[in-house]
Amino acid sequence: MALPRPRTLLGVINISPESMVSDSVVTGEEQLLERAAWLSAHGCGILDLGARSITPTAAMIDDAEEQRRLLPPLRRLRQEGYRISVDTWSSGTVRVALEAGATDINFTGAAISPEALEAVVAAGATLMLTYMPYGDAYRMRDAAPVPYRLQGLLDHLGPRVEQARAAGVKEVIIDPNLGIIHPSTDDYGKVQLQNSVLWNLEKLRVLGCPILLYAARKPERLARILFASNVLFAGADIIRTHHPDMIEALLNAETVED
Repeated sequence: MALPRPRTLLGVINISPESMVSDSVVTGEEQLLERAAWLSAHGCGILDLGARSITPTAAMIDDAEEQRRLLPPLRRLRQEGYRISVDTWSSGTVRVALEAGATDINFTGAAISPEALEAVVAAGATLMLTYMPYGDAYRMRDAAPVPYRLQGLLDHLGPRVEQARAAGVKEVIIDPNLGIIHPSTDDYGKVQLQNSVLWNLEKLRVLGCPILLYAARKPERLARILFASNVLFAGADIIRTHHPDMIEALLNAETVED
């Protein structure tokens, strides 16, 4: 059986030096352009630019530092003609990023301001809304666990989708955030919870939105490949990845049966 082909790959570029995925981090213009070209060559139609790490041990930075890191690479990549998504949970950064030319917003916080939504509408940008019951990744560090369940995803994302549509956003994408499971959950429980969403992904389509899934970077190579295969098989419309070459290889692999 052929794996479903996503309509878009969202290739990650981190300009946060604290990121745990070190091979996605760029530290200068040459590395920035090299990674952008590599992601594009492996099928990424959108480049996802992040300037604030969610690594649990990373130093916390404010919006001003996030924007200081973000804006020069964003402007440079737009000069090269790339479609750029900005990964942020700050409504202020949303507005600044759109002014600098961002074409998409990957909003990873719980609440986006009306002003930020107005900016998204004015720019004609696509808005990706992430399941984030803790507020943002910083507040998650000290928060009590929130059960990761399909109904909870719908209850959290549904009103936010309605808010965005009411504001006039033309395309809203939802992300069930497979990586949001609380760190207190052991590895076996985490995988079971992730699979419960992957195996029942169609239940999220009641919201009428394309679905984005993150092909998470697992520590072991085989685990990364298997998880990416599960994400593909679930039928994601958009896949966010640090390694589009792995997605490409899975899509192009041939299965031969005797």
